[in-house]
Amino acid sequence: MRHNPPSRHDQAQRGLAYLTDDRVPAEERGWVMLALVAHAGTYLLLTAAEAIWVVAMAVRVWRRREAGVTAAVRTGVHKPTLVVLLVAQLTYLIFRRVGLAKLNRRTSGYGVQQGKSA
Repeated sequence: MRHNPPSRHDQAQRGLAYLTDDRVPAEERGWVMLALVAHAGTYLLLTAAEAIWVVAMAVRVWRRREAGVTAAVRTGVHKPTLVVLLVAQLTYLIFRRVGLAKLNRRTSGYGVQQGKSA
């Protein structure tokens, strides 16, 4: 049976408490911030590549529409690029899950205090 993961709000609160705690070494906070920025850049790059691919394939299929929808899709969709994007998305999801697990391990000692604001 899987355990219930903590809510996103609690994760965010623990992460913020961890990053603002003075007892955490500055170098360790820097590595966490670097990982967060790298995640954001990777996510944006992957999303942009997928959006560009969808638009390019829609144009290719549209230009071949006289041959019929199934033939246009069969010849218009560039399958090697589709495979590369799917592998990149799967790799991203794996690294994201590993990164979240590491972040949760680091922030597990920082409980969320109810009723108090920062």
